[in-house]
This record gives sequence, C-alpha cells and structure tokens, in this order.
Amino acid sequence: MVEVQKSLYIGSTEIKITYNLFQINRIICAVENTENNETGFYFLNCTDSWHVDQNQQPPNTELRITIYGLRINEPKVILSNTIIINSPLHHMRLESHNKHGRFPSDRFTFLVATNGMNCSADQRVNEMTNKSSIIFKCEDVQLPINTEYHYIQIIQTTSSTNDVSSYNEYIELTTTYTNEIPCVNLPSREAVNYKIYKVSLSGNQYYVTKTSKKSQFITHNSKYDVHQFHDMALLFISGSGTMKIPYLYRNKPSYHPTIQEVIKTGVMTKYDKDNNGDQASSINHNIKGLFFSASMDKDTRQPQTSSFFGDYRILIPPEHLIPGLNLYFADFYCNHKAHYVTLVLTKPGSVEDVYCKVRLIKLDINDNKFLFHDQGFYYTTSDRKLWVEVLYTEDVHVDDMLSDGKLLKEITPTKGMGQSKLDGIPKNKSCKTCNLPKRPYSVNNSRYFNIFNTLLDYSSLY
Repeated sequence: MVEVQKSLYIGSTEIKITYNLFQINRIICAVENTENNETGFYFLNCTDSWHVDQNQQPPNTELRITIYGLRINEPKVILSNTIIINSPLHHMRLESHNKHGRFPSDRFTFLVATNGMNCSADQRVNEMTNKSSIIFKCEDVQLPINTEYHYIQIIQTTSSTNDVSSYNEYIELTTTYTNEIPCVNLPSREAVNYKIYKVSLSGNQYYVTKTSKKSQFITHNSKYDVHQFHDMALLFISGSGTMKIPYLYRNKPSYHPTIQEVIKTGVMTKYDKDNNGDQASSINHNIKGLFFSASMDKDTRQPQTSSFFGDYRILIPPEHLIPGLNLYFADFYCNHKAHYVTLVLTKPGSVEDVYCKVRLIKLDINDNKFLFHDQGFYYTTSDRKLWVEVLYTEDVHVDDMLSDGKLLKEITPTKGMGQSKLDGIPKNKSCKTCNLPKRPYSVNNSRYFNIFNTLLDYSSLY
C-alpha cells in the first residue's frame, strides 16, 4: 500500500489529506457552513491542485468538510471521511467504510437547504429488454422545458434480507432536462438510504438550492431472484403428491372494511398487497388483489374448519375464478413456522398483468406443481409443510356469484387473534430453506451491520 499526502486549500485553511495512491483518482468535496447551512460540492482530480474558493466566508466560520474518494466515471465511494474545521491547519485520512467506527449516514445530517423538495423512487422494468432501473422523481414546481437541471444523489445501501456486515455508498452528479433522475446502478435486494440535492453551478462549485428528505426503499427482487425462489420451493415439495382443490377460500374478520363493503354493495374490492413475505418482493404495495388459500386440510381434503385470519369466509370453486387468467409465481417464504408460496392470478392486459409479466415467473396452468388444471379439476401440492396462497387481482362480485351458485359464504371459528397483522409479517430472514444465498461482502464485522440496523430502523419498510 502506497500512501500519499496532499493539501486541500479551502480559502486560507489547509487540510492535509492522506490516502492510498492506487485506490482513487478523483475526489468530491462537500463544504457546509454549519452556521447558515449553505453547502457546495466541488469535483476534483487527484492530479490537480485542490483549491476551494471559500474566501467569502467570514473569519473563524466553522465548516464541515466531507471528502469522498472515487475512481473516474464510477459513482461508488471507495474512501471517505468527515471533519469540522475551525482553525488554519487540519489533517484527515481517507478510509474505507469498514475501517472506522463512525457510521456514514451521519453525513445525511448536513446539507439541509432552506427549500425542501419531495423525492420518490420509481422502480421500473423495460418490457422490451427486461432490464431494471430506478428513477428518482423530484416532485418540484413545474420545470421549464429545454433547460438543464443538476442533481447530486448520495446513496447508502446494505443487504435488506441477509445478515451481512458491510455497506456501500455512492455519490453521483446527474444532468437532466426533467424532474426524473436516473439512480446509480444498484443490485437487487438492497436496503437503500438516499437524499437528492438540486444544485446550481457557479464557477467550480455546485451549491445546493433544494434538498429532499432522507428516504428509504428496498430494491426489488430481479426476475432471476424469483426464479431462484421458484426452484427452492420446488425442492421443498419434491416427492410430495397432489390434492384436489374444491374451493379457493378467503377469511377476514366480519368488521374488516372489505366485509363491510360486501354487506353494503355486494362487491369485495381488491386493495394494495401488503408487506407480507419477502422484504424485496416487487408486488408489495405495487399491485392490488384479494388473497385466497388454495391449500386444504391435509386429512379432510377440505378447507380448514377454523382460521387465523377472521370469521367471515367466502368459498369459490376454482373453475369460477381461474379460467382465462394468467398465473404467476411471486414468492416463497416462512414466518418462523409454516412455509408459503404466493401465486398471482391476473386478467390478461390488466394493470396487474402488465406489471407482473416482466417481474414474476409465468406458470403454465396445466403444468406446474403449485396450482394446476387436469381433466376438468384443479389441484395443488399435498405437502403438509407448504401453504399455497393465491392473490386474485380482480374485484369479487359476491352477491352475483351467490345468486348464481358459484360462491358460498359462512361464519367460521377463529384461531389466535382471528385477523392478519397490519401490513403483513416480514419474512423470517434466518431460515435457510427459503432465503437466497448471502451476497458476498468484503468485510465481516457484525458491529457495523448492527449500527446500520439501529440507526436506519428499516423495520418501517416492512
């Protein structure tokens, strides 16, 4: 390892910076006036002299300096550090993220511009290429056309579903003509912490004019990830038999909004899929539907006599729901006890069908192991350890189906609380049967991962 020391001059202040010669060849310097929160970014090459014009600052102004070390044309931060300067001479060593105890998200405590902006992340899949991308949408005032806008994104990520010890950080300057900002390329299944800064160029400084709030999301499972879950679920039930499905059935408490709506209108309306299941599932809060169980009591071959999910039950023979719909495999997970498979039924060409087609695995209704049709009947696996749940993505016209004899409804006993948990239950991340292999990270030190979980509190995402 060859270390060098180079001076960064901020006005009349000198900072002697030590770093590894062969790791980085450019730096991004963020300078914040801690008194008025004015902040600017400077982009510097390692071969140049490092001068930042801050002569306009009053004497003895306290500045907070963050240095990011990167490679040319790469947004991933390799080395970094932050210091407060209030004297003429300082020293700073740029370090990799896992070589110091300070958690890097404290960098999000600076750069608080007077004018805020709302910013959300939109995860997309190109229908032609099947390539995934993430777009930050800054919901700002109407922007004039044919005008350049500059944004800086700062992103920190770690695995959302595996107990790993490392994190990555990215910083990128993006020029656009709209309020849509392409995110840096991120892996699937990552917990993401981000802020977006609208900046304006003046001389060699990009000064912050607007700042988004710190926000979080999880990058969705890729289609390859879903294929892996599908293969794991097949392995889980290998060697099992099949059983006939007399009904697809659904339980909710009598006071549940969908049941109250049925009483008033005769229609059970689909609603947002919750966060139950894998934390990175792309269908969580992105499609609407109504869950039905396809699994029967393994002894009676009929629906369970009682339910954990409520006392109001509707039962529909599968031949009245499934024909003409597309069937997708979405998820394989457990909640510490039973394992579940999530399937999705969509009307061809519907909003949900278009969404699922590029993200999930389409199953042949006549040839799959979870829900299939054969000689006029529908079947599912008889494996006692797996429950097959079906998300039906259309409204159910209960009164019409009752009058036609296509639906039954009844009151059933309840188990436990007799209702599902608000917004679902996240997947058991420690299960070796239904979790994907851990993605390799460079350093194995659980202390940093624990700090990450404590400070970011990603439980709010689940």
